[in-house]
Amino acid sequence: MFTAASFRVGDRVTIRSGQSIPQSIATVERYTEGGRCMVLSDGSEWRADGRRQWGFRGSYYKGPVVEPFEPGDDDFVARRRVIGALRKFGDGLTMDSALSTEALQRILDAVDKEKAAVKK
Repeated sequence: MFTAASFRVGDRVTIRSGQSIPQSIATVERYTEGGRCMVLSDGSEWRADGRRQWGFRGSYYKGPVVEPFEPGDDDFVARRRVIGALRKFGDGLTMDSALSTEALQRILDAVDKEKAAVKK
């Protein structure tokens, strides 16, 4: 378990889901409530130990936690966001989409090129 001393103002931290999957990266901006509440750069507020969001009402909590940043967390978060954006983009494509056929073909060519590079 982490203590308030585990996080200092300016530290990069990883917000992880209940399954320990990195969700986002933030920076500790300040402490409030006499050092009991940690405020992150994304505006979220957490207990100083990072175990639970500040102001959570209830006796059982299985949700995101704040942990020290580890190498590779930023790459995981970026990859997850790119995949999400591509899925949303692809889901919104119809024959009435504003993109031209040439633009769509360039996107497909870039995807095919990257897939071929991975197979080599």
